[in-house]
Amino acid sequence: MSFFALLLAFLAEQIRPLPRNNAVHEAARSLIRWAGHALDAGNASYAAFAWALAVVVPTLFVWALGSLMWAIHPIFSLLFHVLVLWFTLGFRQFSHYFTELQLALARGDLPLARRHLHDWMRSTDETWTRDTLTLPEICRTAIEEGVVASHRNVYGVLFWYAVLPGPAGAALYRLAGMARHEWAARPDAFGNAARRAFAVLDWIPARMTAIGFAIVGNFEEALYGWRQRAALWPDPQRGIVVESAAGALGVRLTPLPAKPLLLTATAVSATAVPTAPWGTSPASTPPASTPPASTLPPDAVPPVGGVPPDMASAAAAATASDAGAASDLPDDAERRLPDPPALHAAVGLLWRSVVLWMFLLLLLSLAGWAT
Repeated sequence: MSFFALLLAFLAEQIRPLPRNNAVHEAARSLIRWAGHALDAGNASYAAFAWALAVVVPTLFVWALGSLMWAIHPIFSLLFHVLVLWFTLGFRQFSHYFTELQLALARGDLPLARRHLHDWMRSTDETWTRDTLTLPEICRTAIEEGVVASHRNVYGVLFWYAVLPGPAGAALYRLAGMARHEWAARPDAFGNAARRAFAVLDWIPARMTAIGFAIVGNFEEALYGWRQRAALWPDPQRGIVVESAAGALGVRLTPLPAKPLLLTATAVSATAVPTAPWGTSPASTPPASTPPASTLPPDAVPPVGGVPPDMASAAAAATASDAGAASDLPDDAERRLPDPPALHAAVGLLWRSVVLWMFLLLLLSLAGWAT
């Protein structure tokens, strides 16, 4: 039943997309805001109770209603699954922004693309204002936000829908995401409770999404982005999703960090140039560490720059070794900047991931029917 309910929900969303400001979502946000205001006592226990009241209680209600529908008739249960998935999935809530951006960039209308991106970002963050983005920045922001939105509106919902009984898992994940969105900016216990609870619920789905991107994209680069670059993000789980998608697409979605030049004491001494006393020329004054030529043995080689030859050669070898080791590391500059073709490839990556998740859910359904 889960696979057919999901298939019908996707078809229903394609035919009639769910409005962003619908009555059900507004009611859920109102409940979360009320709980955050009415139970704001300034300690963690009240914050946990408010989160449970705003997230767990509605989830239990969805589970109980789904059980009742199953007891009445399986057809009613199927329809209830489709209805809950239609309200919890949100692929079309952001996919049309991709289409509008692609059409604007295909016409070369950069100001129109900026307006579409501005409308998209302001729909989730009213404080977002960037009116001077370049073409790579527009594509980078669109790909990053699209990947994160697809994970939180589709892949994470599908994971918990498959794990928990009935549609309760889908409701739990979306309500937890709404609570995080409403309370994340708060510096008190409510913000901490919402962020930590969603991080726990999103721990496995974020890694499953990364594995999905690796399977349908560039496998090695996706896993490398997950393991090496995701930890650099303020939100590591967001970094896992974005960096795995960047590796799968072969683009750079994070600014290139500055690489400081590390100089060892030996290397500095090897390149040091001695200074002559005031009023004399460097040519007329020998280095302080250089003994007079008459006192040097016949077979001795005079030091260069005040450093003996063996030390200079050792420093040069160490510098060359460091340079070789640095060249073995993957360079972010080698990955291309996001462009309109990369934006088109990102749409294909997201759809291939949806098909992969659908296939996995079909296998789970077949396994359930077989047992």
